[in-house]
Amino acid sequence: MNAKTPPDRRPGIWQVLSPYWQSSEKFLAFAMLAVMIGINLGSAWINVEANRVAGAFTDALIALNWEDIKPLFIFSFSLGLGAMMLTWTNVLLNEYLALRWRTWMTLRYIRRWTSGSTFYEIEQKGSLSNIDQRIADDVNELMPSTLNFFLSLVSVVINTVTYTVLLWSISGTLHFSLLGHGVSIPGYMVYAAYLIIILQVLLSHWLGKSLIALNMQKQNAEGDFRFLGVQVRENAEQIAFYRGGKREGERLRQRFIRVRANALAVILRGFKVSSGQSLFSHFISPVPTLLALPQLLRGEISFGDMTRIQMAYGSLGSTLSYFMQAYQGFTRWLALTNRLRDMEAALDEAEHTDSAIRRQPRATSGLTCRHLHLLTPDGRTLTRIDEWQVLPGERWLIQGASGAGKSTLLRACAGLWPHGSGEIDFAQGQSSLFLPQKSYLPGGSLKSALCYPEEPDRFSDAACCQALIDAALPEMAALLTTEDRWQYRLSGGEQQRVAIARVLLHRPAFVFLDEATSALDAETELKVYRTLCERLPHSAIVSVAHHQALASLHDRRLTLTQAAERVNNRVTALPV
Repeated sequence: MNAKTPPDRRPGIWQVLSPYWQSSEKFLAFAMLAVMIGINLGSAWINVEANRVAGAFTDALIALNWEDIKPLFIFSFSLGLGAMMLTWTNVLLNEYLALRWRTWMTLRYIRRWTSGSTFYEIEQKGSLSNIDQRIADDVNELMPSTLNFFLSLVSVVINTVTYTVLLWSISGTLHFSLLGHGVSIPGYMVYAAYLIIILQVLLSHWLGKSLIALNMQKQNAEGDFRFLGVQVRENAEQIAFYRGGKREGERLRQRFIRVRANALAVILRGFKVSSGQSLFSHFISPVPTLLALPQLLRGEISFGDMTRIQMAYGSLGSTLSYFMQAYQGFTRWLALTNRLRDMEAALDEAEHTDSAIRRQPRATSGLTCRHLHLLTPDGRTLTRIDEWQVLPGERWLIQGASGAGKSTLLRACAGLWPHGSGEIDFAQGQSSLFLPQKSYLPGGSLKSALCYPEEPDRFSDAACCQALIDAALPEMAALLTTEDRWQYRLSGGEQQRVAIARVLLHRPAFVFLDEATSALDAETELKVYRTLCERLPHSAIVSVAHHQALASLHDRRLTLTQAAERVNNRVTALPV
């Protein structure tokens, strides 16, 4: 279930994030990004001005100079209001751009996942777990966090340059004697700030490097737990028949224990990182005051200058501490990107699955299999067919022992089985429907379920009612507009008859039935089969069935022998 794509086959992080910025929306996206970067520059200017005003205001307060205090107070208030408005605008643009990015990426993944049989290939191979969760949750989390990380990094660069220059200009030069020699360090406060933040980042990485793996495991564990819960809900009746509630409860408990253990590991590791950072910050908090104090005591700077130095040092330290504070968030972001890289790799693999079974549309009226060799996924031979042709109006019954490849042959004809070799030619432009034992019935109106995969307005209500009547479901003809979860409301036999009604409604050129009436009693089964043959006289019907009574409705037989070098595929007349 949790098969992992080898790292060397995964696309890079840039390949996951860049498609949106190369799409038709890129001009608006870059324009919004430029505005937000401009807001960061404006905020940096406001902070520099606020620092200057704070120093002047402190000196004016000490001097009790009301003439200077009044305009400085008004200007400081205006700067605060401007900073607040810029923050609001930045938040609005950030959230709106993240929503557009998420929308584009989600729709792109949905298209890729549901195109052709990609979703089927991924599930059959077991190459990826919980792809629905990755599209719904991981994309939702990744887009805003990526924008926040990028814009925060831009802000860090802008503010780092701004506060480095500011702190260098106001901190002056530190003079002291070392071993009898005079030492002068200009801009010494800058060196101290950078040294401290480097030590903080190294400490954070040492304490929290395991968080990346823990966050990936958290996503997988949560997804597996939710998936099992969905299975219990969707199979409630079958579980109840087996009295399996206790067993399912135990399975859910075991899955949740994994979730809890992982969450506890994340909490403990996060606590170690946070406590280590807090202790370090507490011990180095007096540093700016202690470093500026000698200059104040020597009269080289005023109390307002010291206030400015402390503010500039705090601003630079706060800016540089972003790397330390964002470490836990970064580990989660990296886990999300790795999960989406795995999904990209699985989608790429499914979209480019190579098979030696060549399906080719031809300007013919039938379906032909030549030199078809069907294998199991692990390479064992299921069956071989030298040549088999199905023409319009023919009724074929496929027989053989269990495991001989009857259902696999139908999957190969549908293009859903890549394991094997040979050729399958099919009539170009002619429609087909494949009915398994349990057909898919989407939720919504009964008419929508009946018309699937077409839109409900493709068929008239009268045609839908007639199809239900012909499929021995006359009582359901009045329920066309009723909304329900039909997959769970209807019995197995009713579901199969709805699927037969779907065939009668669509009238495809080829109908493939894989024990599609196995849940019906013998009398009803014969009735719907006869109706199918009568209503679709020009459609080819290929059936996989074990009930001998159906043989009378098929005039040709294909018998498959498991793992045989040849099979009996001669046209055989069946007794009526």
